Amino acid sequence: MCFIYSRLSRLHFALRRDIVDHRDIQLLLFFNRGQCQFLMNIYLDDLHTAINFLSYKAPNIPHLLYMGGDFDIRDTEWDPFVSSHPTAGQALINLAEFYSLVCLIPALSIPTHYLDISGHANSVIDLIFLRA
Repeated sequence: MCFIYSRLSRLHFALRRDIVDHRDIQLLLFFNRGQCQFLMNIYLDDLHTAINFLSYKAPNIPHLLYMGGDFDIRDTEWDPFVSSHPTAGQALINLAEFYSLVCLIPALSIPTHYLDISGHANSVIDLIFLRA
């Protein structure tokens, strides 16, 4: 689900299911100074189907400015309290590089996902990637 502020309506946002049709991916198009730009929101399930879909089946999306969401991948690349680098984390990094995006890592090492379950650690799984 996304919310677009009414003051941005002149940018003519549109959901583009014809380009990426996946239950866990939203691709939004908008126009800025006559050029189309794309924003992508991803929810990643425990099987990482969205990354697999984008890695193998998605077309090259020109002008992708933003990719963000709940990736549910604990990785040393963005969480200093994790000691592993799973294949799903590397696939996400490869995908970001394919789209010429870089991960924004907060200056302070704080979790982005908090658990109410005793004995389970909070983590960094909500990520933002922007065009360099």
